[in-house]
Amino acid sequence: MTTQTTPFTSFGVTSGLGRAIRLRRLFGASGKALVVALDQAVPRGVAPQLADIEKTYQSVKAGAPNAITVTRGIGGSLLAGDPQPLPWILKASSFSVDFHLTVDATIGSVDDAVRLGADAVAVGISAGSSVQVQMFEMLAAVVERAAEVGMPTVCHAYPSGDLWGDRKGSAESVLYAARAAAELGVDVVKTWYTGSTESFAKVVAGTPALVMVAGGAKADTDREVLEMAESVMQSGAAGLTFGRNVWGAEDPAKMITALRAIVQDGATSAAAAEHLA
Repeated sequence: MTTQTTPFTSFGVTSGLGRAIRLRRLFGASGKALVVALDQAVPRGVAPQLADIEKTYQSVKAGAPNAITVTRGIGGSLLAGDPQPLPWILKASSFSVDFHLTVDATIGSVDDAVRLGADAVAVGISAGSSVQVQMFEMLAAVVERAAEVGMPTVCHAYPSGDLWGDRKGSAESVLYAARAAAELGVDVVKTWYTGSTESFAKVVAGTPALVMVAGGAKADTDREVLEMAESVMQSGAAGLTFGRNVWGAEDPAKMITALRAIVQDGATSAAAAEHLA
């Protein structure tokens, strides 16, 4: 007896369909993504490349990353006049290393993401901080609203809290932050790299969500960036979200091309470095 297939998707016309389509735009057929973070002016100061954001955006776009992460104001500035804009993630919260390191202030909403044509909404939490409770409540509310309207959620889950002591930044703290975000129901977790393929593989295994790695501080050399990317992808991660190590590179488009070779094609860092020549 043959089984008749249904012409209907499992989502029907529910919000789950919108969530699935948006995730496909970001991660494509491979299920891996390279995202460029252009949301770092408030957290870390207005670097020259972020001051000249239009030029930087064009250099990033030339490398064809899967998406960019920007705030709503910068999204409106960059994307409104672009006939073929990159997929984008709306950053809806922000901390500041100088003024409020462990508190992510709400600066956007899920409804902003829907209205402005974003493909996901991102908020951050400072795990292990004295305000962890408030951060969890904020994230839970975002996840709930996003589920109603079919918007994927991304959590920048960092163990940056003041209560960790000497465990801050350890593999244990990174796993805790990532797992907390996953337990609250996010689709994608962006977190700190733990320093090795083996240790980060434990973070990936313990986090029931798509796990991506933040690029962190500007590396001394481009080769270091590629070696980190190779290690991350070997751990089973879903991709990279890099900022300073992409838009701060001598040629952002070439750096993106090299990183895409690692993320999408499984290239080694040595092979990917050829794209930087």
